[in-house]
Amino acid sequence: MGHRLEYFLAIVLLAVLATPSFLKVDKFKNENRVVSSNKSTEIKDFTQYDINRTSIEYRLTANLAEKRGDSWYLANPEIINGDIKSLRAKRSVSKGNKITFIDNVVMVKDDGKRYNSQKAIYDTETKVVTTPNRFTISKEYDMVNGVNMKYNSVTKETKAKNVKATFVLKKSD
Repeated sequence: MGHRLEYFLAIVLLAVLATPSFLKVDKFKNENRVVSSNKSTEIKDFTQYDINRTSIEYRLTANLAEKRGDSWYLANPEIINGDIKSLRAKRSVSKGNKITFIDNVVMVKDDGKRYNSQKAIYDTETKVVTTPNRFTISKEYDMVNGVNMKYNSVTKETKAKNVKATFVLKKSD
């Protein structure tokens, strides 16, 4: 009877070791540990309000946010405040008081002007939008192109380099 028990245990051990699902479990556990150590927080479809004593400073919405270290990575972010109607992009990185918008950045102001670039940095404290590369500003038929734009939403001043503009002038009656 002793040989039968040893033979039975050997067959069970071989069956467990030969089972592919046994190997997958170990691999899955290792992958889970790697993923969870890179990403500490994930939020889907959220709205963040920055409120002072009397009003809302700005509202930030995004489809997805992931916190890694001291930075937030956002998918389809949009900022709305009293000075800028809308500032949005495909993605952004937020660290401290600066939000860097990347890929198809569009800023729309209440006066109808539309700012386009591939990268823009919004400082939530100073309310300044900076585009370190090329940008375009358009409104109806008017078009302005340049590089290194800095728009102060409090003073309504825009500064840039290498500016080229096309304006359609209206005839006076």
